[in-house]
Amino acid sequence: MAVAVGVLGLLGLVFFQVLRSGLTLSAKNSAVNAAHEEARQGVLKLTRDLHASVSVPQLRDTSFNVVDPTLSPSASPGATPPTAAGVSFQNIVQGSPDYVWQDPGNASLIMIKDNGAQPVPGMRLIIPAWGIEDDIAKVTGASVQSHSNVFTAHALESNIKNAKTFGGTSYAITYYTNRAMYLVQNGNYVADPKGDFNLVSGQYVQVSAGTGSYHYENGELHYYQQRSTSGNASVAGTLYWKDVAVVARFLSSPKPFSVPLNRYGGPDNKYIKVQLSARDPKSTNRGYIAVASLLDTQIDYRSRLTIFQ
Repeated sequence: MAVAVGVLGLLGLVFFQVLRSGLTLSAKNSAVNAAHEEARQGVLKLTRDLHASVSVPQLRDTSFNVVDPTLSPSASPGATPPTAAGVSFQNIVQGSPDYVWQDPGNASLIMIKDNGAQPVPGMRLIIPAWGIEDDIAKVTGASVQSHSNVFTAHALESNIKNAKTFGGTSYAITYYTNRAMYLVQNGNYVADPKGDFNLVSGQYVQVSAGTGSYHYENGELHYYQQRSTSGNASVAGTLYWKDVAVVARFLSSPKPFSVPLNRYGGPDNKYIKVQLSARDPKSTNRGYIAVASLLDTQIDYRSRLTIFQ
């Protein structure tokens, strides 16, 4: 009886260990799948927004500064173009296009027939017929619904007081756009003799996989829009980048964006090259880290409405 009880206990322990191992692996796989699915959804949103861009996309660093994609004149043929943590562009706000009139009640004002879809400070006003592209500083309403009085950061609304006429009516087609940006941030570099990065003069420089001393993990892809610090739309404020949402986590690519080169070695600004991967640092099994390369492609923007980003 003692032997039978001992064997039964041993079998129970083995069964428990197998069950525990299965539950642990299931939880790890679920975590990996969730991390990769979130990253895929973020990449899909990024792709849709870049396709819909009406301005030339610009590379940005983590301080929101523009990164020049142009290689040095002394660069060797086939050199790798500069990479960046972010990319910015403009998308048309839902409800555009509208049309602008001279305000019949005030000759020094313009009004935009926007049917109640009033813009907010920080958006951009685009009027192709007049070559006007400027940030919206403030917006005031009127007694008549469905139109707005818009004031730009450089007072360019004064250039269209005497608008062109068509059929006896003065107007010009206008658009509101959002200046948007995707940016990878909040990640950290972890010591790893088989990593992808080396620390050179205080900067993490990407090297061939397996030859570095660090790897990057836990990066987040943030979605930003340009907005104004003013809490009142009719009062001008200071423009800033507003963090709207985190669209992907567990990224292992700190600088996934670049501008590909054309056949002459210069930047091909019609495309943004994206090399983005996701990795859950907690999902290890026997010392291995699960990695999923999600995107390695060039995304084109389909139309250009603006002159400036």
